[in-house]
Amino acid sequence: MNLLEKLELGWRKLASELDGKQHAERKLLEALQRDYQEETQLAEALKKQSEKVPYDHLRRKLLEIAEAEKHHAELLLEKIRELGGETPETADPARGDAALTTLDLLKILEEEKEEYAEYLNARALAKEAEREDIRQLLERIREEEALHRKELLDIVSRLNPLPIDR
Repeated sequence: MNLLEKLELGWRKLASELDGKQHAERKLLEALQRDYQEETQLAEALKKQSEKVPYDHLRRKLLEIAEAEKHHAELLLEKIRELGGETPETADPARGDAALTTLDLLKILEEEKEEYAEYLNARALAKEAEREDIRQLLERIREEEALHRKELLDIVSRLNPLPIDR
């Protein structure tokens, strides 16, 4: 790349930084890619954890939440591609084959809480980028994440109820 091409590229980058909508779209794309990775990892973690749950009805509920998380990832991937982004790589969740503990589910619950906040931020970026379709999708996912948190909390409490003093 010669000097003229480098200068041209630099000016284009600077101009895109100054264009608020373009800058917001780039930040939105980064947020969607991060959310995609988290949804994919969470879906896999829930699926693995469900295998360790001793009660069928709670195992089914975890699998339902895992499927919903997988669906969220698919919807996010569609929007990532619309914005011209690449499919982000996802790491295998670091949850081994050890027995399920309440702490494992509490960690997953905490991740759901963090995702809920991230969707608020991404929704604001979608509004700034004037992408109402993405803003609405993120709002819907955010609402579903709130429901998942309640369901996970219920599962945790059923797996490890507090002792009753007698």
